Amino acid sequence: KQWYQRRVAITTGHKHSSQFIRVTGHRIGARYCDVFPKVKIRGEKMHMELHHHELVQYEENLDHVISRYLRRWRWLLLGPHRVFGTILEESIVLCVDTSGSMITVINELKRELCALLWTVIKPNKIAFNIVQFASKVTKFREGVVAPDYEQCVAAAEFIGNLMAGGNTCTLEAVTEALSDTAATATYLITDGKPDTSCRSVLNHVTSMECKQKIHSISLNTADQDAITFLKTLSKQTKGRYHNCVAGFEGNIITHQLLTDVPASLQSDEEKTLQIPQYTGDDLRLLSKAIIKARRFMVNSQEYRDLIATHSGDTEMENLKICGAEMIPTINPESVSAFGV
Repeated sequence: KQWYQRRVAITTGHKHSSQFIRVTGHRIGARYCDVFPKVKIRGEKMHMELHHHELVQYEENLDHVISRYLRRWRWLLLGPHRVFGTILEESIVLCVDTSGSMITVINELKRELCALLWTVIKPNKIAFNIVQFASKVTKFREGVVAPDYEQCVAAAEFIGNLMAGGNTCTLEAVTEALSDTAATATYLITDGKPDTSCRSVLNHVTSMECKQKIHSISLNTADQDAITFLKTLSKQTKGRYHNCVAGFEGNIITHQLLTDVPASLQSDEEKTLQIPQYTGDDLRLLSKAIIKARRFMVNSQEYRDLIATHSGDTEMENLKICGAEMIPTINPESVSAFGV
């Protein structure tokens, strides 16, 4: 990625300059201007000093960068990461909403929590605690515990006994989670707004002056006010907002990213499949990076064609480097998993 950021400088060159000639009454460019191909960048005419092999090397490395982005994307759409995002800290509190509105997703949530426990928390030795909240708050342990086998078995049993029902006392649950000074982050898993006002929760968290980050995880939430509240809560504590990826579109994209079929052999529908606009921070930032990388790839291909045309080497025009067929040469603004 650092190499990729350094090579962004390929769009720089010498600025095209001209001088006013009093005898002719016109501005005339320098004699060397015809030696270099010219390209317009950010409204300014520039002379390119790049060679064809340099652009090919750039595209090959950029292709590797995009491939790694796609592998990351696939990883975020599979397993517990699809629901909870990325767990970054070494000591966490899982704050789980079990109010009445969670009844439609509680069984799936319990399965995903157990998967998170055994595939992420225990292998990575993440100290943890679980805080369940509905009309009242119930804690798995008084503080975070080491993820040994006995604690994980007990936590899995605690998760299995979760039942949906009651109100949503988010304020009390967040207070309990933030009171554990041994934890470095709280993961708030909920499907909506608290029973109290959103502003009171935000003000209370601010008044606690706690160094814990709150990562908000939105489950099956269509209420824009609830989403705004969760985003604000995460931003206020320097945490991240994650929106659980679910439904037909997420499954199709996961299949698209898992397939081993090259883009050149896929059907037209698969090639033009659009990735949904995710609101979660991880996928949103990754989507932004992929859009930028694809735009650089398109620019590089256009520059190579320009150099080939300027030098008269028609064989080099529209040449595709190995692996570049997965990168479209048109419509760089659209985000698709593999193809043009």
